[in-house]
Amino acid sequence: MRKIKFLCNKEINRIKWDDCIQSSVNSKIYAFSWYLDIVSDTWDCLVYGNYDLVFPIVVKKNILFNKITHPLFCQQLGPFSSSSSLLKDPKIYADIITFLDKNYKNFEFAINHDCAQMFKARIESKHANIKYVDRINLELNLSKDYRVIFNNYSNNTKRHLKKNQDCNFSIRLMNDLDTFMNILKQYVGDKANLKSNHYSVIRDLISISLDQGLGYLSALYNHKKEVLAISFILTHQNRDILLFNASTKLIEFNAMTVLVDDYIQKECLKNKVLDFEGSNIPGVKRFYKGFGALERNYINIQK
Repeated sequence: MRKIKFLCNKEINRIKWDDCIQSSVNSKIYAFSWYLDIVSDTWDCLVYGNYDLVFPIVVKKNILFNKITHPLFCQQLGPFSSSSSLLKDPKIYADIITFLDKNYKNFEFAINHDCAQMFKARIESKHANIKYVDRINLELNLSKDYRVIFNNYSNNTKRHLKKNQDCNFSIRLMNDLDTFMNILKQYVGDKANLKSNHYSVIRDLISISLDQGLGYLSALYNHKKEVLAISFILTHQNRDILLFNASTKLIEFNAMTVLVDDYIQKECLKNKVLDFEGSNIPGVKRFYKGFGALERNYINIQK
């Protein structure tokens, strides 16, 4: 049986790492090396075999000890592999959790949906000192016809759309990242407790994603060409992630409802999902569920 081995950042073969993430049955864009480089100060990893399975470890340096932390804008990490059998192997999970428990005094990280149950089982049976909590993620299957999807909208969502159907709105791609960032700061920053370093990370994520053709900015405008709502969609394989969005005070959730509905109309009948990234905040959760999104949750692990 091959063993899990620890690699510090400089030892990681990034080509093999990214190949593993790309081919993983549970692939997530958050786990690519370029993404981890942006959202974390440093990250190491556990590797099984010849990058047959990988597990990123985001580290926060401390004078007394290093702590595993989970970076912002990086919803789900955990093990990744192209082999379903490896992702279901209890021995691998035992090795990962035992290594982390032995070598780190404190940690907090999120585990992707596909691996959550295996982690739960191991923690419950062998590691009483480690806790986990469920985190909400909401996803919408876009493979159906728009009318079918629309029929599953909540009454409140339908009412918002009907209320705005005669408004002279226009929706188009947004090429001005500075304007996008200014709106995000003004209408989301305080609510989300974002700091200056967070905005730098957001800008880098969007800029590099756009350069690689992995996402796009869009905005909803009124007849005065004022911005009412903005969104950044991050794309990976069959998943579109609503990574950042904001509504201005000119109009509240109604504007974002129109913007999301327009996206659904354009992208329906495609073999992919819209990932809202969920929210444990009741109002935001209710808003996303209003489009018929279903929960596909993950877990947050803490020691």
